[in-house]
Amino acid sequence: MIVSSMSLAEVAAALRKDVAHLQQHVAGRFADAEQFQRKQQLTGVVVEHGEYTSPDRIQWHYVLTISSRKTTLYPMGWYFTREGIHLMQLDEQGPATYLQPHVLERYRQRYFKDAEVLTAAGLFHQRNYDKACEPRDYNDLPDTIASAIEDGYLLGQLHRVENVIQYHTFYDVEMGARHKSLKEMRRLLEWRRYYNAMTPKAKGDPASDHVHWGRGFELRLQRLRRAA
Repeated sequence: MIVSSMSLAEVAAALRKDVAHLQQHVAGRFADAEQFQRKQQLTGVVVEHGEYTSPDRIQWHYVLTISSRKTTLYPMGWYFTREGIHLMQLDEQGPATYLQPHVLERYRQRYFKDAEVLTAAGLFHQRNYDKACEPRDYNDLPDTIASAIEDGYLLGQLHRVENVIQYHTFYDVEMGARHKSLKEMRRLLEWRRYYNAMTPKAKGDPASDHVHWGRGFELRLQRLRRAA
């Protein structure tokens, strides 16, 4: 269970401990779909999404992508405090990515103004689960990171000790286009679609290999289901 007094590092640790429950849930729901996709060697990528509350009362939104060659889970935990809804996505490599309530509210006002905030959180993850991350200057802060996503850009700061990127703001595509360093990141999302069909080999230190950040967890759902 996540409580408001936890630090970001403690939240990330709780989510990483709990993600095995989510993986088993997803395997139970979608292992047959994975088997069909692989056996038939179908082209394209199937995208599924859902919600899950674990036995430890951790609450998740998730996206699952299935191709004939790979299955990838993108898990995002969420929790309430007095400030609003907090979101944190986990990936197999790289830091956890945290959206403070202000960032989600900026996104909601831009794209889903009439939706309740929790609904907007799920819609945000369904559309923006894949994140292309690179260092970019932002507000003269150290260790700043920008992420290109489907609907725009997230800008924030890497907390190295906690291994968490804390996003401070959201720019839509039009706003980001005014900044050359951000606009150039759009091409990275095209590369990500290529990565949905295959997995490039990681090079160097995972802590600084930005191209492998934000890519979720590669799984074999059939194996998970058999092992349960």
